[in-house]
Amino acid sequence: MADPDPSAPTADARDPELGFPPPGEVLHRLRTQRGMSLRQVAAECGLSVSFLAALERGETDIALERLGRLAKVFDHDVGSFLGFCRGRATPSVFPREEQGVLERAPGVVYRLLRSPELGYQVVTGDFAPRSGLTAELQHEGTDFITVTQGTLVCRYNGVDHVLRAGDCIQWSAGHPHSFRNDTDEPAQMVTVLFSSLY
Repeated sequence: MADPDPSAPTADARDPELGFPPPGEVLHRLRTQRGMSLRQVAAECGLSVSFLAALERGETDIALERLGRLAKVFDHDVGSFLGFCRGRATPSVFPREEQGVLERAPGVVYRLLRSPELGYQVVTGDFAPRSGLTAELQHEGTDFITVTQGTLVCRYNGVDHVLRAGDCIQWSAGHPHSFRNDTDEPAQMVTVLFSSLY
């Protein structure tokens, strides 16, 4: 087993409350991936080797302007260099009992995961044997559906598509669509709604 790299930042340098990884950790990872030395990075961004080494070790911080110059070496802007996204720095847990429940039709129960910061919704649909939606849906956005159990008929714009566990389908949700279970076994789907419907 290889000895740990003494120049890599330590776990103590992480502060999840900041909402982004330590810049020195990102620097170390990117330059290692590209096979670059600190001297090469320093030459390209105009910062000293000793400063970059201290940054990697988590011994110093970096100003925004310097961070921008460093990010440019790796074809990033500041946001993408730090892996910025709208999500929080800590995971969000959505316990099943806290998810919204909606009975869409007899034998059809939806569980709703709402997380406004994501920009989309996730719906789990449980279909009892011989159940289905009684009305077709139409709404803005795009739907991505995965059947996770059993067999579902996904009707889209007048055409039936039979999906079995593991099959996926995607469509523009502005066209009429619905779901039904024609079998004697339960079925389940997970749908990502790239719009706010529920």
